[in-house]
Amino acid sequence: MRVAIVYAGNISRESGTSERVLSIAKELANLGIYVTLSGIRVSSSNIENLRNLYVIYMPNNVYKLYSVIKWICQLIACALANRYDIVQVESFSLPRTLLLYFMLRPFCKKFIVVFHDKYFKHDPRKSIIGRIQIFLQRIIFIIFDAVITPGYSVKNFFKELHGDILARKIIVIPNGTPEEDFTPASASLHLRRYYGIDEDAFVALYFGAMTFKPNYVAALLLYKISDYVAKNFEKNNGKKLIFIVAGKVSELLPKAKHYIPLGFVENLAELFSITDAVVLPHAPSYSGPHVKTLYAFRSGKPVIATEDAVKDIPFAIPGNTFLIFDIKKPDTLIDALSRIYRNYELRRKLVFNACKYSRILTWKLIALLHLKLYSILLHVESKA
Repeated sequence: MRVAIVYAGNISRESGTSERVLSIAKELANLGIYVTLSGIRVSSSNIENLRNLYVIYMPNNVYKLYSVIKWICQLIACALANRYDIVQVESFSLPRTLLLYFMLRPFCKKFIVVFHDKYFKHDPRKSIIGRIQIFLQRIIFIIFDAVITPGYSVKNFFKELHGDILARKIIVIPNGTPEEDFTPASASLHLRRYYGIDEDAFVALYFGAMTFKPNYVAALLLYKISDYVAKNFEKNNGKKLIFIVAGKVSELLPKAKHYIPLGFVENLAELFSITDAVVLPHAPSYSGPHVKTLYAFRSGKPVIATEDAVKDIPFAIPGNTFLIFDIKKPDTLIDALSRIYRNYELRRKLVFNACKYSRILTWKLIALLHLKLYSILLHVESKA
């Protein structure tokens, strides 16, 4: 089987979506599928030598016409050499998704589009431009063979927009985690000194690519309450509290006594090793389920999350897998952090159950679910 995954973002680990795309491509290749992966090159891309995985780098400037034409020709040339069984388009705008469909459709058997979130930042039914976008998306739903999304909240939203019949094309395939646990770094105190973090403080981590607006908004919401939460936590527990924030361009966030942006940290095991708890302060938004939530569950640290941060993660139970709080009510975060700090048995239970849960949803399993969908689509075509 030959699969082309055409992704509008960076081939890297800089965001949850990029992590998902790259992980699935690698796992499919490991399963013996011939994968052509196309996305934007970044300095940390080191996947060219993986067996069964061929990379075609996409220009990061669509206005460079020569580069765009060259990229399209590479995709078509690869298809002419070995016709794609599946082309999977991810994270492009609606017009560009349609354009890719018409350019590549003659060279593949089945076409899939992936929507990682609700796509529309606001209700599209309330504006003329929004209704035009609904129309374009409806065309995509009609002509594409399948639509993949990582969560039922996204599927239900599209069902509202397009009706039951088109919603039947939507297949929910959740996010995953790596096969291996994150091995803690041995020199955590040294790392704290390196990042300028008090060695004796209780450290709560929030992480995510700040180029994605819901992540940035969550980081700012946490910043606004960080001083109040930290002061009251120290008053109640006699322990200093520091929030650290990591992720792409997080270094641009404001810095304060109890709030330290670290920038992008590629080594997640290193990041988790300097952390006592993970806080996910998301407010309701157009995002789909967060890849970072499952990674936080796998971190070996207790997780405190808002309702939005754990959406579309079935069987993740407050009090059993994580503690829940309301970002609009800072005292709920103080209470959750205090419970984790004081209660070793609670910490142990949360970490054990979260790790146990997240180990089931590996990227290998997610790749197998994709492979099953591909096989069903191709089997239907062969019967026809």
